[in-house]
Amino acid sequence: MEIKLNWEFIKAQLPAGWRELAIERGLVRPQPPQLHAKVTDIEQVLRLVLHRVGLETSLQTTTSTAAMAKEAIARAEGQEAAAGAKLLDLSPPALHYWERKLGSYLAELLARMLDPSDMFSPLRWSGYEIVLTDGTTVTRPGAEGTTARVLYALRLADVTVLSCQVTDKHGGESMRVFEVHPGQLWMGDRLYSNPLDIAWVVDAGADVLVRYNLGALPLYDARGCPFDVMGHVRLYREPEEMAEWPVEVRPADHAPIQGRLCAVRLPEEEAEKARERLRREYGTNVSPQSLKAAAWLMVFTTAPPERMTSRQALELYRLRWQVELEIKRDKSIGGLDKLPNFREDTIATWLYAKLLIQQIARKAVSLSVAFPPSPVDFDLLTGSQRNPREAAPRQATRRHRTLAGHDSRLPGHSRGPASHRTA
Repeated sequence: MEIKLNWEFIKAQLPAGWRELAIERGLVRPQPPQLHAKVTDIEQVLRLVLHRVGLETSLQTTTSTAAMAKEAIARAEGQEAAAGAKLLDLSPPALHYWERKLGSYLAELLARMLDPSDMFSPLRWSGYEIVLTDGTTVTRPGAEGTTARVLYALRLADVTVLSCQVTDKHGGESMRVFEVHPGQLWMGDRLYSNPLDIAWVVDAGADVLVRYNLGALPLYDARGCPFDVMGHVRLYREPEEMAEWPVEVRPADHAPIQGRLCAVRLPEEEAEKARERLRREYGTNVSPQSLKAAAWLMVFTTAPPERMTSRQALELYRLRWQVELEIKRDKSIGGLDKLPNFREDTIATWLYAKLLIQQIARKAVSLSVAFPPSPVDFDLLTGSQRNPREAAPRQATRRHRTLAGHDSRLPGHSRGPASHRTA
């Protein structure tokens, strides 16, 4: 079966009540016909936003393409068909105005689309709301190298972006740019393993779980003496041997923070992979001590042992790495690391639209795919039909007919050579 991924197909994948949600949030309001309101249905705006974000086009290109598509449909099929296509003739500033206020709406659509999962539910992890921090460098159109960083906090229970922050190229990754709430457990890699970030989370009434950074996080015992991390972990030589020690973190001008160092000895093949990652990241600057420490997975957490065992803490961090791989894949394929500008409101819309498009793409290739109630553009493949890959050379010429044509590719797949999925 060959499915043509047109707008009707994409729209069918959206969660139930997506129009009503826009009305509930006051994004669109019923207007009497005599007022000639331009936007009367959220579909009119949503189609333009997903097109722009999916293909990573400019505001000008998106609005011009929509206007030309509407005109082409009117000439070919009449004004009634053009009106039914829900294409708007908006100016670039008007579309940007809509982008500034769609972030929370797109976030709700994404949450409704995601399949329920208990992997990171509070019930499994001692009542904690698990929050992952991560960051990526971004490049403004026309610039070379890093022009900014986007830092975001992701709630793992429903893969919701709780917050996103943008810094210039000199800014680093830190939990201190986010608002932290009691009942949360904030997870981060080595970049977040420092006394100031830990103090920020603990002072807000939450707990922290970070990959231990040998050079950036000094640990102390209950007497205030430096804790010899390597001296303790090197006693555990067998793969999967596990241990924990009560330790303290002592930020400047702050009371000592109680926590635990949890460690597990890695199999030699995993340890060697960890060393290779360190060599790639730091080159000749990697220290011999860091290479030795790579033989263990070590995490620091402030979660009390009666609430989370060391085995749970290490298991949770290992699961975090799997989620991190998924995020990195979405960044590289879905273009999460490319921002339209430096406004926080439009960045939120951009990120949520990217995540929504990726979820639609996942749904389109899964057994849960939904077909629209209107006539469906699909044909049963027979031996006499051409291979859909033969359409690839013409794909570039069709790119700017995406909004009007019935053979348009799914937003977010703009880099792929084919506009169809074959099952």
